[in-house]
Amino acid sequence: MGADDGSVMLAIVDKVLQRRQYFREKQRMHRLKVAKESAAEEDEIAVLRAVVGELEAQIPEVVGAVGSDGALSWSLVASVFRTNSRRSLASRHALAEQTSANDSLTKNMQRFVSLNLHTPAIQGANATWQPATLLAEPDARKLGKEWLTQRMYHHTDACLRNFPDVPKDQQFAHIDADVSSDGALKLVEATQSIWPGTMESFRYFLTHHMHSLLFHDPAEVIIEHTANTRLYRKLTKKGSLVNYLQGSFVEADRMIVVLRQIEADEAIDEPSYRQQYHFMAWLEIRPLSDTHIVTRLLTHQSQHFRPNGQGFLSPDEQAELWEVDLKDVPEDRKMEELRRRIVEIEYAELPEWRQEILDILTKAQEQEQSECTSS
Repeated sequence: MGADDGSVMLAIVDKVLQRRQYFREKQRMHRLKVAKESAAEEDEIAVLRAVVGELEAQIPEVVGAVGSDGALSWSLVASVFRTNSRRSLASRHALAEQTSANDSLTKNMQRFVSLNLHTPAIQGANATWQPATLLAEPDARKLGKEWLTQRMYHHTDACLRNFPDVPKDQQFAHIDADVSSDGALKLVEATQSIWPGTMESFRYFLTHHMHSLLFHDPAEVIIEHTANTRLYRKLTKKGSLVNYLQGSFVEADRMIVVLRQIEADEAIDEPSYRQQYHFMAWLEIRPLSDTHIVTRLLTHQSQHFRPNGQGFLSPDEQAELWEVDLKDVPEDRKMEELRRRIVEIEYAELPEWRQEILDILTKAQEQEQSECTSS
């Protein structure tokens, strides 16, 4: 055998030895892996056994559960009956409480409906106004809010049908006041406005900043929340009760917000205020473009009246409340002059009102963007 043949043989032997070493290393690694898995399984079994032991310790021992003949013992049967009896009594007690609560709610809602379908005899009140009543009991109060707002929402299209036919890309305002045959003043405003923003941003504005729009001083405003209603209540410095109930309704192409004064609220002590007024409003929001929306607002407001059926304020009292000077006006002309001047004042304050809304809307949009960024 030559030198070359010897080299070839050595190379073959080296390859065989390397292959054997490779397989020995693979087998060693496999044995280590199996050993680790086995140790982990043993640890898990130990933990599970400990858990089983704890659970078994919690199970009460039933002595003589099965008799010598293989039948269940009377003690076990009695224990089962006692357990089911306790469950039945607890269920019966819960059902009795629920039935009693439902009966109470039914009686409250019957009283609520009778109060809201019957117009109280307010001296000098216009038949146009139907005062609203809210009960103090929480469940009846919640249902009452939903009923009152949904009732207004149901009449939205009928009310807006009288809105002037104005192109939706134009701003518009019409303000008027009439003296009814009973001598009461009624102020009606119809405005169409264009605002920067989207439907979602305006919805955020109405949800979180409406009280800033409704009150010149939003401090000390009490707000009650339900799923789609809000109640804003405040006693002004002049002793007027503002008790606005708001309901929001989202449709496919628009959003409707209704607002009304709750004249009779059983959660409020009547002596706490000197006067209030009837108020109802319908607000429709529609998209105008990707960056702007258009709103149509229709409001009805009466002059102020006293609690306990004492009637509307006199022209002089109302003028003082609205800060209108009627000193040199003849008595028989005071109501007409008050009507004329309050319309002038409302028109004059309209630009300031729109700017105030724009400022609040801008602030709300900035706050919404900040919250989205932080989240």
